[in-house]
Amino acid sequence: MTRNFRSTSVLMAHSFTHPELDPLAVTTALAGAGFELHPPVRFSRTLLDTFDGRLRGGGLRLEMVESEGLELVLAGDGGPVAAPAQAAPRFARDLPPGPVRSRCERPIGVRALLPVITVSGTRTLGVQREATGQEGVVVALHDRLSVVGHGPLAPGWVIEVGEVAEQAAQTELATALLLSLGLEPHDADLFELMAAAAEVDIAGFHGTPTVPLDPREPSLDAFCRVLDNLAGAVEANWQGTLDDLDPEFLHDLRVAVRRTRSVLAQGKKVLPGQVRDRYRDGFGWLGTATSPARDLDVYVMEWERYVAPLGPEAATALDPVLEHIRSRRATEHEALGRVLRSDRYRDLLSSWRAWLRDPGAGRPKQARRPIGKVAADRTRRAQQRLVERGRAIAPSSPGEELHELRKDAKKLRYLLECFGTLFAPAPRKSFVQRLKALQDNLGEHQDAEVHVAQLQQIARQLQAAPGIGADTLAAIDQLTQHLEIRRQEARADFAHRFADYDTKKTSRTFEEALEPAAGG
Repeated sequence: MTRNFRSTSVLMAHSFTHPELDPLAVTTALAGAGFELHPPVRFSRTLLDTFDGRLRGGGLRLEMVESEGLELVLAGDGGPVAAPAQAAPRFARDLPPGPVRSRCERPIGVRALLPVITVSGTRTLGVQREATGQEGVVVALHDRLSVVGHGPLAPGWVIEVGEVAEQAAQTELATALLLSLGLEPHDADLFELMAAAAEVDIAGFHGTPTVPLDPREPSLDAFCRVLDNLAGAVEANWQGTLDDLDPEFLHDLRVAVRRTRSVLAQGKKVLPGQVRDRYRDGFGWLGTATSPARDLDVYVMEWERYVAPLGPEAATALDPVLEHIRSRRATEHEALGRVLRSDRYRDLLSSWRAWLRDPGAGRPKQARRPIGKVAADRTRRAQQRLVERGRAIAPSSPGEELHELRKDAKKLRYLLECFGTLFAPAPRKSFVQRLKALQDNLGEHQDAEVHVAQLQQIARQLQAAPGIGADTLAAIDQLTQHLEIRRQEARADFAHRFADYDTKKTSRTFEEALEPAAGG
């Protein structure tokens, strides 16, 4: 098999193009300079990454190369590595065992690997050998290029020179030869050049809730831009949620919906009352529709962590339970798909974005008030509400009060995120870390409580099901007890977590974060 120069000792590649030069003139020049030319072969190179570009963000690049076989090539810190593949991987667990998987698993997490761009064409390798006969500098001519879904695009051919660390002088000579032919050098490589030509964004979707805001701008304008950004996040995650590509699509869509509802709730006397009420109801409907599928997503993702302490026999006995949960999950995702394809959903998003971009002349009395002061006031009230509710919770308080406190913490966090550019960065970050520690405790309690209730319901459903043995029912009871213990531990830890949060230091940090906005 002709070697793929990306999978050997090559550290990076320089690329060159020419708008008019015949690539035959280049190969002729390479042959004259002593390069051994291999016969041209057809190739297809697909860039794989998550929807949010986690591999690229981590300094990694994963390609699926199909030429004389199928190969996965990973480049980045630690040097390039390659492994044969049988099919396109969908998740990290589908990657072949070894360095490719071990370096990709953590950044990928639960996200799906998606084809970002596929470039196909013919590739001719030119290899310059040393006096010993060992392969040295490699030049790859990629010709007859096209991008899947876009067809042939300019540049029609690209040359890449492998930069080999131990042969820097020879690499420089090869580069000088190409420059002498009038070729244009590029900082971008083949993928980047073709992605630019096809207008494909290879960086991934980065859905930050924060938009640039001026503390002096009118509040209505700022609210509309924040809400329009969140609507964009809902729409960006719509297709992946509909196709059930990975659980993060639904999670991110759901978070964008919750942030929208929270910002709408804070928009009293800034947003027109009728508009505010209409869309709080609309996004409330959407949020409710997403809950069952997301709850079951979490159950499946956390399953191994839940059952690990029970031992292998109990875990095996619980296999029918996991299958039952997966079946319910599939049913709920189908139901959610009908919601996302419905006229009600389409009307909600389209009318909402249309209003946000043209809210008209009718403006409530605080619509023109500077957003800095409005955001500071409402964030401060959200913090006061959280502290007051938290202080009122005693060891005997029902779990519902912790759930309400958790919702208060989320509302405060959303304000700090969505209007984040109005606040001082360092104290805001410090305060959010303290808030997150409290949220983690409340989330652990809530998840355990919800999953205990679900297990009890499943046990009732499976008791009469054929083929369900006593060992499975006993394991369900064991898992229920384990989750209940976790809930109790989180409940017992709450007082300590809240005490760590409810301090003078936290209050000072919070006020320091709000200071730039309050002075706007």
